This record gives sequence, C-alpha cells and structure tokens, in this order.
Amino acid sequence: MILDPDGFIGTLLAIEGIRDARAVLNGPTGCRGYPAYFSDRHYPREDSLNRGSFEELFFFGQPRIPCTYLDSDDYILGSTEKLREILPLIAKKDSAFLAIVNSPGASLIGDNLNRFLSEAHLDHICMAFEGAAYSRPFPEGFDEAITAILKWLRLNRLPRMKNRVNLLGFSMIQKHWQGNIAELRHLCELMGLMVVSVPGAGSSVSEIRESTTAICNIVVFPEYCQKTAAFYKAEFSIPAVISPDGAPVGFTATETWIWAVAEATGCDPAPALAETRRLRKHACHQIARFHHEAGYPKGTTFAIRADSSYVLPITTWLYEYLGMVPVSVVCMAGVDEAMTGCLSDFLAANGLFEASGADPAEVKPDFYFGDDLTGMDLVLSGRCREPVGLFNRTTGELEFVQKTFLGGTGTLWILERIFRAVRRFPE
Repeated sequence: MILDPDGFIGTLLAIEGIRDARAVLNGPTGCRGYPAYFSDRHYPREDSLNRGSFEELFFFGQPRIPCTYLDSDDYILGSTEKLREILPLIAKKDSAFLAIVNSPGASLIGDNLNRFLSEAHLDHICMAFEGAAYSRPFPEGFDEAITAILKWLRLNRLPRMKNRVNLLGFSMIQKHWQGNIAELRHLCELMGLMVVSVPGAGSSVSEIRESTTAICNIVVFPEYCQKTAAFYKAEFSIPAVISPDGAPVGFTATETWIWAVAEATGCDPAPALAETRRLRKHACHQIARFHHEAGYPKGTTFAIRADSSYVLPITTWLYEYLGMVPVSVVCMAGVDEAMTGCLSDFLAANGLFEASGADPAEVKPDFYFGDDLTGMDLVLSGRCREPVGLFNRTTGELEFVQKTFLGGTGTLWILERIFRAVRRFPE
C-alpha cells in the first residue's frame, strides 16, 4: 500500500512552506482538505488559532489554502467569476506572495489564469500554476514549484558573499524538518557560515530574494531540488554542493558532509568536526555504560523506505556502526541516481543485495524506518517490532521539543530510539 502524496500536493506545500506566502486552490473543496490541514498542522502561522478571521467565503474556517470550491457549472462556464471574487479578499490577508494552483480537474477547463491576473492588476503579487506535477512524485512537484517561484520573484542580483550559503531540499513533508534545519544551521555557524535561506521550508520571500548572495547552495536532499539547484547555477552562477555520502545521517556521513561544505566554501571545518566528535564520544560512553543491561542491537534487522539520499547513509551507518542487518531497502519515487548507485554497490559488496526492494511485510524486520502509517500497520499486524517515523503522515503525536534526525544530535536521537526499543524486545 503506497501512501505517498503526489506532485500536486508537493506544489501546494512548496508554496505554503514559504513563511509569508499563500497557496490558493482553484478547484473543488475535496482537493483542499488534506493539504490545508497538513500545512496548518506541520507549519502553523501566528494567526492559525484565530479562526474567527477565516470565517469568510473561500476559507471555510480554515486558515490555509483558500479554495474557489468549483462546482459542475464552473467546469462548463469557467472559474473566472469566482477567481475575480476570491483574490481581492485573499490579497488583504497581508501575504507577500500568492499563487493560484489549478486542481487536476480545473486544469482541464482551460481558463487563462495569467491573463486574468494581469487584467485584475494582481500579477505583481500573485502567480499562477495552470498545471502541476499531477500523479508524479512529491519531490518533483515540490522542486518544480520552487523553481517556478524563484523565476517569478525575479531574485535580487546582489554581490555574492563567501560566508553565505543556502540549504536546499527541505520540505515540511519531512518529519522534524524544522529541527533538521536548525541542526545544519548550527553546524554551518560553527564553520563561520550564515544560512541565508531555505526555499520552501520556512524562509520568507525577502530571504529568498536575498538567496543570491550565497557563495554556494548546500544540497541536503537532491530529490527535492535538482531543478532548483540548476536554476541557481544557470542564472546566478551559484554552484551546488552535494555530499557523496548523502544526507548527514550518522556520524561518518555528518563528517563527510562537513568536509564537503568546507571544501566548497573555504571555511574551517575544525569547530564543526570537534562538535560531531564530542557527540560521537558521548554516544560511545552511553552505549558502553548501558548495553550490557539489556542487550545490544547487533544482529537486529531493519527495513527502510525513504528518499535515496537518506536511505544510503542510514543503511551504511546502521550496518557498520551498530551491526544491524538491512532486510528491506526501498527508495521512494524520484530517486537521485548517484545515491542509488552507491547504495547498490554497498549492498552488493556486503552480500545484502536481496534486501533491495524486499517487502517489509514479508521479511518482518525488527525496525521499520519510513512513514508512520506503514510502520503502525506493520506493528499492529505483528510484522515489525518498532517503527521510526521519517515523514509527516499522521497527526497523532504531540511534540513540544524540537527534534532532528540529521547531524550529530540527530544521530543521538536515532540511537536513543533504537536502544530504548531493544530493551523492550524479548530475549
């Protein structure tokens, strides 16, 4: 059972991931429910609790993604009249940027949204997505949307500064995305670097416009930003930096990531490496102190289904650092070919090629790393012992402390989840 949202949802969440932007859905209310609730749940705005200010037409009491609620007549006569009514109301909500997105059905009507925006004198604040990455992978829709927004915003052409960088490849679909960004921002600051923007993941329009001052773009999850990185390179000569080990998951991949950033920027990696080694030492002491009391995860099995740039480092790290055995390794749609190539080589070199593409429901792993719903299904059906969520799918968890699964701090969080679970496993 595949539960991944598609590129249409990726388009909407890319817009909603900009701090002062708002997506406007041109379509029926049924297409709005999931992304509107999701964006408010996983990236709430300051006014999200003031429901009274969203009771007017098109918002229906929800603060995110107002909708034209197209009906059968609109599919015959067009959506222009409803757009003419909705956009002036939304423009008053003090958003720096608006984007109309056609639902799959609305894209078949054939309304010229760009012409309408020009005639309504709203083309200075609002852009149109007459089509989106319908039925294509979420990362593709997200990437294409961010690229289109960057082109529309006409980014400032400012001098580049050697101590400035952007982080690319983050989205609110990723669990603990804000904590992950904070962790990598901290590592950058230890190296004397300032993160200017994270397009589509919490940065404002003004920060994105200033992103052209960066000396390079640090690509964390390339699946979500291949076209974005290519745009920055072609238009502003800003190169992209991609760690060969993938995302900074585990101590080794984190150190490789630090070295890659340092080499590209000319900064001193020593303080960031020292911090990572301090956390590595702390982990070693904790493991040595407690693993005799309730066992050690060596030999336990795990399954993972995630983006290829995450699957590669966590698979290698769990196998080499803890002696855990991958029995199901699956990369989500929209893979990065370099990452999957390295992953295939690693599995083959260690006699683990049978894990590639295996069904976790059949191999019954001890741990499942992936989306929460699949993990819970495996646990409740007795086919997995412990799920570790990597993506925001459910909303049942209430969290007060910011978490991360990247960098040295994120490595400690993963270790804590694993060792706590192993203590509960029967002998």
